[in-house]
Order: sequence, then structure tokens, then C-alpha cells
Amino acid sequence: MSYDLDLVDRKILSELDTNARMNYSEIGKKIRVAKETVKYRIGQLQNKKIISGFYTVLNFSKLGFTLYRTYIRLQNTSPKIENEIGEYLINSKNIAIFYRTNGPFQIALAIWAKTPWEHEQFWLNFKNKFGEYLADYHLSVMVEYLEFTRSYLLPSKSNEKKIFTTIIKTEPETLDKLDFALLTFLSDNARASLVEIAKELRISVVTARYRLKNLINKKVIVGFRPVFNLSALGREYYKVDLWFRKFDNANEVMQKILSHPNVIYTEKSLITSDFEFDVEVENFEKFTEMMESFKAKFPEDIRTYRYYSLVKNLKTNYAPEL
Repeated sequence: MSYDLDLVDRKILSELDTNARMNYSEIGKKIRVAKETVKYRIGQLQNKKIISGFYTVLNFSKLGFTLYRTYIRLQNTSPKIENEIGEYLINSKNIAIFYRTNGPFQIALAIWAKTPWEHEQFWLNFKNKFGEYLADYHLSVMVEYLEFTRSYLLPSKSNEKKIFTTIIKTEPETLDKLDFALLTFLSDNARASLVEIAKELRISVVTARYRLKNLINKKVIVGFRPVFNLSALGREYYKVDLWFRKFDNANEVMQKILSHPNVIYTEKSLITSDFEFDVEVENFEKFTEMMESFKAKFPEDIRTYRYYSLVKNLKTNYAPEL
């Protein structure tokens, strides 16, 4: 079920999408609405399940983790076998994202690992258990992963996007157990107050403030965002893998794509495609129109693309096991 949102709701969602740790007063000042109104509206957005939570955006590279992209096409399965596969993936600490999808593959995964050998061990264990049901699979290593604010929420801000970098070439930071505990707690409690953080971790508010600020300054924490229920927003999710015919103009093509209001993630990976991006649009017709506009703009540069649509998000884990 989707809801018609008025301008105030959209402004609140847009501000939360930029920084979900802002308090009611800060949001109110930005959109010129009373604090009490902001508090009430956010409560309503949560009650309607338009907002289902708040997460902390982490730079996984700073934590020493790499994300491996895996697409799977199944064969000879039954509902019982597919449930077993699903339970196995949901319960694995290595799985960051697990989608059931429509398209060339039925399963899309993002897998956390600190080393290639850790990933290899996960994959060998999975194949040993379910290999007979794998018709095909594609593995790739993500070398860049960017999140963008949803500028489509406000047409007046369609050209304004904030970037959150979650995978990039960088050196890992040296962190201790308290840092890891704070990251784990905040990963799906992004709006938790300093008092709540201090109580959960059994530390002082002063220490909580210092540790949080330090993780932000080190760019281990790169943002705080809401989790949106796309169906409640009247949106559908599509993931695109794109290949270039030639690379002379690749940067311009990628900049054009990532600047589109409906593009909310972009990725670069080894092995699979030249460029990947994720979109949230009203329907398949809008998705087709968007892709045709890209092809028309760059007919000599885009060779081909493939896509899948999201059927069900079965797992999204915002922090690896630290």
C-alpha cells in the first residue's frame, strides 16, 4: 500500500535521508515547521511503516572488510529446499544483503569478508551444501560503493545529492572493542541519543560523545539514514549492470547516471560489469524510460545492460560482525 505524502512529509523525509540524527528542533528550523509538528509527523511516518528504522552508514573499507557481489540462478528446487537455502543465508554472519529477485538470477547477495580466503571458505561451504541446486552463479569483488540521498523526494532538490562512501580504496582504521560495540549498537539505531548509547555500552555520556565524534572524524561513520518502505512510497527497486562499448567517455556517462534523481546507489566491481547502479522508480515503464534516455544520450558509449527487480528483501545487515 502506498501513501500520498504532502510537502511537509516529503521535506521531513528528505532531511532525515540527509542526516537522520538531527533532532526535531533542527529539522523544524530547516523546513520552517514547529518541533511538535515534526515529532508528530515522524511518528505517523513510522506508524504507517513508511519509515521502518534508522541505520548508520559505515565505510566498510575503514573496517577492513570487502564486499563480494554474488548472483545465483537456481535449478531443481522445491519450496522446502528454497526455504533451507534462505535460512542458511539469513543466518550466516557473512551475508550483508540477501534479495530474492526477478530477472536473469533469483538471488542477489552481498557478502562480507576480510580476506579472499574467508570469502572462499564461505562459498565452498555454501556449494558443498547446496551445489546441486545452483544452475549458474556470478561472483565479483566490489571496489567502490556509493550511496546517494533520494533527491526525487523533493523536485526542488532534484539536482542536490549527498554522497555516502561505503567502499573505497583506503587503509583500515585501528579501533578497539568499545568502538566496535558502539558501531554495532548504532548500526540499526542511528537516532539513539547519547544517553541511550551510554546506557547500552555502560559508559559516560562524555565518553559516548567523544567516541562517536572520533568515528565520524575518521570517516568510519559516514552518515545516518532512514530505512524506507519502498512500496509505501510507491516505488519499485531495479538493479542495473552496464557495459561500455568504449571507455573514452565513461566518466561522463557515469556522472550523468549518478546525478539522476532516481539513482540511489552506484557500484564498481571487478569481473562482472563495467558499472552498476540501483534505482527507485514508480514502475517498470518509468524504469524503461530512464534507461532509454541514457542510451539516447550516449549511443556510442553504452554497449548493453541487464537488470533485475527486487521481489523481496530477505536480509539487510548494516554492520558486519565486529
